Amino acid sequence: MRIPEPFFPLINRVMRALLNSPLHGMLSGSLLVLYFTGAKSGRRRSTPLRYLRQDDAAVICLTGRETGWWPNFRKPVPVELQLAGRRVAAIAHALPDDAERKEAALRRMLAAYPSDAAYHGIAVRRGAAPSPEHFQRAVARDVLVVFTLAAPRD
Repeated sequence: MRIPEPFFPLINRVMRALLNSPLHGMLSGSLLVLYFTGAKSGRRRSTPLRYLRQDDAAVICLTGRETGWWPNFRKPVPVELQLAGRRVAAIAHALPDDAERKEAALRRMLAAYPSDAAYHGIAVRRGAAPSPEHFQRAVARDVLVVFTLAAPRD
């Protein structure tokens, strides 16, 4: 079930607070907070995001083209992430047109979080796989954002 849009501002505030608190462990295995400066506005922004680890050096997120934050990263941009209870530096890069990587990321995301299918525009009956048409529409609609983590300082 998808959460109605009007609830997201409140939910995002609560998620940011939890992910920045000692209670982060309840959520930080699947959610992070992205901190960045808006390319046009110059204002500091933050948004909680579902993520998957790509490897030890990167995490990935998928978002819809209609969301307002990803265009800030059409070119690689330094950001900060609140990730697993730590603030880390990263480089964010949006890949809106890399269908092959988006498809692989969406398959991984849905395998890890099947209940997120609705957020990708996919209607799925419990226990069933998405139809190929729904899946390809989601790949076309989604944007992959890769966050390359900065090497930890000694």
